[in-house]
Amino acid sequence: MLLPVSQVASLVNALNLTWVDKVYLNAIPNEEPDNTDLTVMLLQETDSSPAYPANNTFKGLAMGVEIQIFYKVDLADDFNPLEAEIALMKGFKAAGWLIVSSQHHTTWPGYQPSSQNNLCN
Repeated sequence: MLLPVSQVASLVNALNLTWVDKVYLNAIPNEEPDNTDLTVMLLQETDSSPAYPANNTFKGLAMGVEIQIFYKVDLADDFNPLEAEIALMKGFKAAGWLIVSSQHHTTWPGYQPSSQNNLCN
């Protein structure tokens, strides 16, 4: 079984999101310069807890992944980040993931507002 972040990365790749330039698992590499010309998605595991109790044990794991999106500075005029994020969340929901929360957008130095979503499977 793939780790949760790898499962999410596979799903992101399958969704063919033309607006995402790079996807990083667990951390953005230190050697990667702040590039405001790219939209970057960061996937981090947030939970891997025993779940589904039965017969004095557990039958699986509750897996959680946080998705952070750092938008490039020069977004296309016809690109709507909120519509893109809704479509992304619907793609995850259709694949069996539960959207636990969607955090507020914040402005990061050098980047457009970022988005943060938490998923559980």
